[in-house]
Amino acid sequence: MASSHSTPIGLRFGAELEVLTGSRANEHMEWYLTANELSKELESVQVKNHEVTITNQMMQNKRGMELVSPILDFQDQRTWHWHMDTVWWVLSAKFNTSSTPQCSTHVHISPTQGSWTLAHVKRVAKAVLYYERSIDTLLPQERRQNIWAQSNRHNTITNPQTIATLFTWIDGARDIPYIALIMCAFSKDSQYGRDVGKTQDFVHNVFRWNFMPLTKGSMGTIELRQPPGSSNAAATKLWVTFAASFIQGAVLFGDGLNGTQPPTLESFRDLLINGAIQSGVADYSALNQLFEGKAQLPPGAYNLEELSPQDLTNLKAKAAQSNITVEKFKKLYGYR
Repeated sequence: MASSHSTPIGLRFGAELEVLTGSRANEHMEWYLTANELSKELESVQVKNHEVTITNQMMQNKRGMELVSPILDFQDQRTWHWHMDTVWWVLSAKFNTSSTPQCSTHVHISPTQGSWTLAHVKRVAKAVLYYERSIDTLLPQERRQNIWAQSNRHNTITNPQTIATLFTWIDGARDIPYIALIMCAFSKDSQYGRDVGKTQDFVHNVFRWNFMPLTKGSMGTIELRQPPGSSNAAATKLWVTFAASFIQGAVLFGDGLNGTQPPTLESFRDLLINGAIQSGVADYSALNQLFEGKAQLPPGAYNLEELSPQDLTNLKAKAAQSNITVEKFKKLYGYR
């Protein structure tokens, strides 16, 4: 793979794990009692954590919970692997935990030192657009048709354009917030846009790769929202490694992508594995296994169904919680 003459960067991350879980020892009638017990169990094994409820619906003494990790150094594989292994030991030994098609694993990435440069964000944006269908190929169908992980390539700005045109726009961008708009544009004319009174197309976070935190400049994160929910430590570690390796590969090789040529799984694998190697990943066999038996999906939109009234209600509720997300990751965003 042709290099863009960049050098590897240090990366840090925060992960959000959505799970369905319930105490093995207690039948709690309120979600916060489950959350409190989970916090105490994690603290007892020296794991820093923060968790919030996803839904108040209880299923067989289980509740939807979201666990948010502290900020971890991706290059310090031993430490963050221990963290995820320990979290999942608690979720398995002390709790009855599972995943559902509605669950997901989100990974926020930012540079370990300093902040994103404009050149870094341009390369990542181009790789995200170019390899969207390659990534889709590796993921379950429900993660290609999910309102919380919509297509960057087929948003209201990018959909009418060719990849070559989008590359030209991105290369010519003078600031990072402009790239965030290209990557995560939501239409003012959509039902959601009209309902919330938008008069211009706007940035939203409900895309496969969320660049919304970068609307504030270079100190934000880039968030991968597309992976499915995790049901064990291996799955969580896989998606963290996937996100960081892709970002690293994009930083290194994003300028070498040819927008006039279609992507292939082979070139995508090269970018991903080289990103892993340059990030210090010693065992990338799990990444390779994602490609087994897969053939590149054809280009085109991913056929997301129209938003239902309940979907619109949920989107509005999530938007109202944006200050919570910023608070959870304020250190990662660089704010004090």
